[in-house]
Amino acid sequence: MPASSLLIILALVGYAIYKQSQRHEVVGSSRFKLAIIYGIVGIAIGGYHVPVNGLAWLFLGISIALSVVVGLARGRYTRIWNEGGRVYAQGTALTIGLFLGMVVVKFGLGTIAYFEGINDSGGIGEVLIMIAVMIAFQAELVWRRAEPLGARDSSADAVGVAR
Repeated sequence: MPASSLLIILALVGYAIYKQSQRHEVVGSSRFKLAIIYGIVGIAIGGYHVPVNGLAWLFLGISIALSVVVGLARGRYTRIWNEGGRVYAQGTALTIGLFLGMVVVKFGLGTIAYFEGINDSGGIGEVLIMIAVMIAFQAELVWRRAEPLGARDSSADAVGVAR
């Protein structure tokens, strides 16, 4: 893996941890923004390669399933509350740990696949795409939990106005 790719992933992981530790308002229309950013960066720096054999497809399936499961768990355990007519969310030590664990497992799967000759075409871009999948599932679940508390559909919505 080139040093530039490693620096990009470290910067994005650091940014994600920072964002998770900060309180932020839950707004429906912007819930997928971070997932889209990770997906675009993942594609731009190396993206995704079609698996070449059955085991490579299995590893891809495991990676996607891991992203979905971790995203749903993080969505479930993200702290959500209503304050002053707005709904806020903030990651917890558990959600940050799940994020870091998923990144470590994904790197581990990629390393195993490489050394076992299962697939040597996966790269940092694939890791970022898997993170994007995880963030998208988390964002949707957080939105579904926040909506009944009065979360706004868009940042243009007035606070305190019934929908």
